[in-house]
Amino acid sequence: MSDAPHSLLPADIHEPYIGLKPYTEAERDRFFGRERDAQLLINKLFSHPLTLLYAPSGVGKTSLLRALVIPELRAEEAQVVYFDKWNTADPCDAVAQSMAGGPVASGQGQLAEAARLALARDGSTLVLVLDQFEEYLQRYAGDLGNLPAALGALLRSTLDLRVVLSFREEFLASVDACLRGHVLALFASTYHLEHLDRDRAREAIAAPAGRFGGECEEALVNRLLDDLAPGDPERSVARLYRGGIELPFLQLICRCLWNKSLASGKPGLRMADYLALGERRGIIAAYLHEVTRHFGLLQSLDAAQVLKALAPRSGVKIAYPLEALAAQAGTSEQRTERVLEVLREHRIVRTRDAAGGVSYELQHDAFIEIVRPWAEQHFRRRNQCFGGLASLALLLAVGFNVHTLRQDSQEANARRIAAEVTDRIEVDTRRALEEALQLAADSDDRNVRNTLRLAISGFLHNPALAPHKGAANGVAFSRDGAWIVSAGDDGEARLLNSQSLAIQASTVHAGPVVAVALSEDGARVVSAGRDGLLRVWDRSGKVVTECGHAGGPPWLDADISRDGRRVVAIRESEDGTSPDLLLTETGAGCKLTRLSGHFGNVGSAAFDESGEWVLSYGNNDNTARIWAAAEGRLSATLTHPDEVFGASFSPDGSEVAVAVSDGTVYRWTARGRLIGHPLELPVHPDQPPVSATSVRYAPDGRRMAVTSSDGGVYVWDVQPDVQLPGAPPQALPGMHAGGALAAYFSPDGRRILSFGRDDTVRVWDEPFAFRAREFRGHGQEVRAALFAPDSTRVVSAGADGTVKLWRLQPADFLPPMGSGLILSPNGRFSFSIATGELLEVGGGGTRRNLSKKGEVVRTAVFSNDAALIALGMTSGHLRVLQVAGGEPVFEVDDLESPLYALAFDRRGLRLASGGSDGRVRLYELESPKPDRNGIAAHAGPVISLDIHPDGERIVSTGADGAARVWSWQRQALSTLEGESDRVRDARFSADGRRILRRNGDRITTFDGEAWARADEELSTFARRLLASPKP
Repeated sequence: MSDAPHSLLPADIHEPYIGLKPYTEAERDRFFGRERDAQLLINKLFSHPLTLLYAPSGVGKTSLLRALVIPELRAEEAQVVYFDKWNTADPCDAVAQSMAGGPVASGQGQLAEAARLALARDGSTLVLVLDQFEEYLQRYAGDLGNLPAALGALLRSTLDLRVVLSFREEFLASVDACLRGHVLALFASTYHLEHLDRDRAREAIAAPAGRFGGECEEALVNRLLDDLAPGDPERSVARLYRGGIELPFLQLICRCLWNKSLASGKPGLRMADYLALGERRGIIAAYLHEVTRHFGLLQSLDAAQVLKALAPRSGVKIAYPLEALAAQAGTSEQRTERVLEVLREHRIVRTRDAAGGVSYELQHDAFIEIVRPWAEQHFRRRNQCFGGLASLALLLAVGFNVHTLRQDSQEANARRIAAEVTDRIEVDTRRALEEALQLAADSDDRNVRNTLRLAISGFLHNPALAPHKGAANGVAFSRDGAWIVSAGDDGEARLLNSQSLAIQASTVHAGPVVAVALSEDGARVVSAGRDGLLRVWDRSGKVVTECGHAGGPPWLDADISRDGRRVVAIRESEDGTSPDLLLTETGAGCKLTRLSGHFGNVGSAAFDESGEWVLSYGNNDNTARIWAAAEGRLSATLTHPDEVFGASFSPDGSEVAVAVSDGTVYRWTARGRLIGHPLELPVHPDQPPVSATSVRYAPDGRRMAVTSSDGGVYVWDVQPDVQLPGAPPQALPGMHAGGALAAYFSPDGRRILSFGRDDTVRVWDEPFAFRAREFRGHGQEVRAALFAPDSTRVVSAGADGTVKLWRLQPADFLPPMGSGLILSPNGRFSFSIATGELLEVGGGGTRRNLSKKGEVVRTAVFSNDAALIALGMTSGHLRVLQVAGGEPVFEVDDLESPLYALAFDRRGLRLASGGSDGRVRLYELESPKPDRNGIAAHAGPVISLDIHPDGERIVSTGADGAARVWSWQRQALSTLEGESDRVRDARFSADGRRILRRNGDRITTFDGEAWARADEELSTFARRLLASPKP
């Protein structure tokens, strides 16, 4: 008799609740609440050739199809072909064979031909059901193959057939992109399967029990509906499973209650049993306990690693072959297999037929929301378990090896500390690197090693300055880029060397420092404190000028001229009315000149580039004002229809731009003449009006960056002294949550930086049309951020006290994927994937067909010198040819899977190939030999490859969502961490110092020093970094 939890054992004819698995036709007698959905879907199905069935995960699409729809279709004498096995070398061929019952010639007409064979065998209407279609979209994202075109041809035929595509609702746009151009009227027939509402959920709870002679207490049913409904996080499984009531977990709870009632001899669902089992939380906890108690003590950490790999953050389960899963989990194949046997027995994991073997995946996507948090927290719980002497004594008593257990505990502790170190990287990179190095010295755990890689990368590129206690309120570079100044609520203003990050000098106020600024050469610093003091000090920390008095009115803002001769500042007034705008020369004494004119709040004041003019703006009086600094004289008053939120001089000081709260931007000459019509931020229908929150000119004065209260960043092209009406701005991709506070052009004009009320600094590269690089590391909103004069660094300050220095690499670029035309690096030749033809570009050269009759080329690549071309076929055939004469250099003819990716090294002496079997194969072209086994790199097809400039390392990406780095000697070096559910491509930079990874429309940069090194090299490299004088 099995000792599996009752909730997980297969249902039999005497059990009303089936537990954690989809319903089948054999269980339709206990499947309630979906009858109306089934009938509506069938009606739609017969009214159109194609019907799209979509729903959130866990709603029961598969159960609806298998338990109700397919049996009903067969009852109406339709022949139904159900397909959901997407882990196959060629999905189009697999679908065709399911219909035809045997092989069918490949091509766009493959499915239509298979349907003809099926209809010839049985003349009744053919219904093709493609379930779990999102697995196909994810697994074959790099190359969708022939299936889209074949589906289009099938649906355009005149055959008596219907097609149903079933998939998760978040893949609706992906289905559109997949079938666009192939299927007409794609959305003519759709059915969105909703979560069970209360009435139907009530039926799903009570009706099965009634059918099996049991009763459900009404109070319990109402309680379950409340506990399993979305709403308050503490009373809803929405806390664990996003969305509404989900059938698998409703079944889990009901089955546990039913089994408990059987023990009392009175079958049914009762409130007393529900309370005794600990209600929803207790039942789920018991379920987890029942599963995990079957793991031996030495298997626990392995199980956590395996489950974490099977439960990606994307929320879409991924199937792995055993060897790939073991590599991902960081365990041996033997240990991984032992864990999988237990998980399969308890219906947490299931097997799927795969090309060349078996793959493993979670039973249901909804498990991810339970399993992943359990896996991530398990190491800490295990460490606590081993922490007590009593536990150790107990383990000794039952005869376990103490040394092994201690190692188990130490590894768990190392993983826990590694997670803490990873969080610290964004705050203190030196400390994080020191701690990661110490951890790696005592642990070979993959997570610990990846923490060291992350710490090295952070230390090299994003060093954190010493944080302030409380908020960091201001930060700035000197104009020569040699110095950084920061200030915070702890009352300290610091001057740091921008290279070594060593503190050169500081001054301490008795209260928060709210503003800080530097002269051009960093010789003078001004700090404004809420302690009543305004200080000008030099690089030795000596106070040159001090204004105000301790305990006096607080200072609110300050700026210093480029030459360090003048300071303009804002201070609360002595009498509590309008703040004072004050000007002083820097020197032995403080001689304040009041700049009178604003009433109400004064937002800010700043010098122009010359230091001869001051621009201030008032929020309440709706004006911006220009002052002559030498005399303290008002030169111009710029009046607006609403509050002013920002203003700036043009680089040459001839213009002023003003951001207004009504969503407009005004341009003025420095003498006070309005230039043309106001610029207007875009107004979105059904959205509240937005305010312009800041404006800055580009260094050439011909563009302006404007931020808005809705989080947007916009760029206008402007002409000196001219403004055309209605000129639209360029909206930069991405928004700051809570609003954008400011945006700046880099000094070279080729980048834009923005920050806002979220914790993000964003940087766009020219032409500002692609998604920004996001720099996160502040735990709260960003208070200030600026470019360095060299445009390659950004310094930022956060409300959590952190001060960060971000190093910007050259603009990340990856060539677009999916092109059917391959160009040689020197631009002389092109190769067409579709026709197999090679053409000399622009030279009138003849066309040569490099593919043989009947061959279908799937991928191709030129060597760096364009002397060689490699072709990869759908048959798995690999051919390397000379471009000049077409003579073959190397051929491999018996690979078992289509080739999806190829890459030459920079010298053209090595070649890497990747196939649909997930293996990377390596060839030395000077003495080529077949590589039958290759590297088991990915679960699913390899979709991109690149070889490092030194020829010794390879980066691969797969349809499993991973990007991995390997040595030419086939050693796994690293898996690129972070978001991975949409990885499409990865390449080494030209100098090999960076790895660029594409996730959808996002490009992520990884440091090659950290991620393309073997584990044994990491510690030595980290120690050298810590010993070097620079971060």
